[in-house]
Amino acid sequence: MIVTRFAPSPTGLLHIGHVYSLVCSYEFAKKNNGKFILRIEDIDFTRCKDLFIEQIIDDINWLKIPFKRTNNQSLRTKQYSKALDYLKDKDLVYACWLTRKEASSTLNAPHNHISQNASLRVNDQELKNRKSLGLTPAWRLNIKNCLKYINSQKEKIYWEDIKQGKNLLNLDQFGDVIIARKDILTSYHLSVTVDDNSDGVTHIIRGNDLESYTNIHRLLQVLLNLRETKWFHHKLVKDTNGKRIAKRSNSKLTIKELRESGYSANEVIKLAKSTT
Repeated sequence: MIVTRFAPSPTGLLHIGHVYSLVCSYEFAKKNNGKFILRIEDIDFTRCKDLFIEQIIDDINWLKIPFKRTNNQSLRTKQYSKALDYLKDKDLVYACWLTRKEASSTLNAPHNHISQNASLRVNDQELKNRKSLGLTPAWRLNIKNCLKYINSQKEKIYWEDIKQGKNLLNLDQFGDVIIARKDILTSYHLSVTVDDNSDGVTHIIRGNDLESYTNIHRLLQVLLNLRETKWFHHKLVKDTNGKRIAKRSNSKLTIKELRESGYSANEVIKLAKSTT
């Protein structure tokens, strides 16, 4: 059975950009007699709020889009820890003790990538000091070791887009990506990959702003021996100035505001579809 999902983070109100992605996922599942699920991605406790979860569910119900609810990410921390431990055991990740400022400085260097050598910037004494303060490291993928692992499979790795076809896995554009933040012990990349496998998702339909990261998500599927999915990266909804609509843009095109302005559910959906 084809299974698609909509997985918003409750860090703000849904806008018509979300509506377009939501409708794309729902209509693909409906067309193929599949299942459409809602997953709340609430692992970032520093930004997520319960009031936004309630509004998200209320908005989707108002749009009259049926969905099957699955567990929020905050209930899956054991799964993420298990996946991270597996990667540690395989020597595919390493602890990075750099602060955000230090990491940012490294990323701004000419090579524009952070590699395992960067972790050596924290000397033994400084490492001891940070541990004594109760600080914890972030965990980064060791891309060099990941490539060795992939090459040992003796076959090329692809990820498949249902519109574009097969794409050869390309990791050259990435450095050692953070796979577990020091504050929440996971990351978007790790959690979303583990979640989609747990939820039986077969087709991941999302904005083309995430297309490059599909390489990382496919890599994690291979490293963790997870089920292979297919992807579709749709165009982004833009405002009248041609700019992408995002939560941080303080757009007035939120579902809540459109509802209160008198728009019907069908009109909101048509608006979302007309602005891609």
